[in-house]
Amino acid sequence: MQIGETIRKYRKEKSMTQEEMAKRLGVTPPAVNKWENGNSFPDIMLLAPIARLLDISVDTLLSFHGELTDEEIRQIINEADKKLKNNSYEEAFVFIRKIMEKYPNSEQLAWQLALMLDAHRIFKKVKDSEKYDQFIIECYIRALESKSEDIRYRAAESLYNLYLRKEQYEKAEEYLNYMSRQNPERKRM
Repeated sequence: MQIGETIRKYRKEKSMTQEEMAKRLGVTPPAVNKWENGNSFPDIMLLAPIARLLDISVDTLLSFHGELTDEEIRQIINEADKKLKNNSYEEAFVFIRKIMEKYPNSEQLAWQLALMLDAHRIFKKVKDSEKYDQFIIECYIRALESKSEDIRYRAAESLYNLYLRKEQYEKAEEYLNYMSRQNPERKRM
């Protein structure tokens, strides 16, 4: 949720008009209207007063929470999938890069978006697809830092497959070290 949507939601929950809110904050009613419509943002010095006025934390005002929920990740993945299907690969890539900048701490999202980009460039036979390698590899490596063993394993497997396709066998083999020695899949690889 954007900051303007958050302001509108909590302002209405307090049964406060835009004019009342503006008066209490020492700003104009059109300023509050612009915030709520996403046409501008409140000055950074107003964040704490707005949060206090609305009885919420600054984290809530900024829609900050540490981890994305599974549902939020699903929504982002669906949106990225639509972009990959309906837009050029480059447009979808730019969209996904912006998503990753917005959620830099989500290893699961990093792995899933990298996997989507990697798969689509193969199936769509994207020209100059190697120019996307660095970003895709960085996302996979970010996922290797996950607390989740499953995500680390999947990221390692994805990197293994990427380097295998490139016939960089020594590099591919490096990522087998992220997998358990008892894992039958590792032995096959």
